[in-house]
Amino acid sequence: MARKNFGGIKTDIKCRILDKHFEPIQGIFAAGEAAGMAGGHINGAAALEGTMLGPSIFSGRVAGGWAASEAGYGDGFIGTPNRP
Repeated sequence: MARKNFGGIKTDIKCRILDKHFEPIQGIFAAGEAAGMAGGHINGAAALEGTMLGPSIFSGRVAGGWAASEAGYGDGFIGTPNRP
């Protein structure tokens, strides 16, 4: 089992997997360690243990929201600021 991934599957902001031409592949999403967390390379080579958990959970929420939307359930992941 890997502890970290400094690259991984290329994804877009909706966590859709991108092909070799950087075009999204319909119906396929990736999140967490496999994708380097929503676009990849957030932490880079300077990452510390434990810094991957939050982005992994967040990218899972993003991927799940957009996957559900593509399946006809909901509006996708729409983030809103938590400050006025």
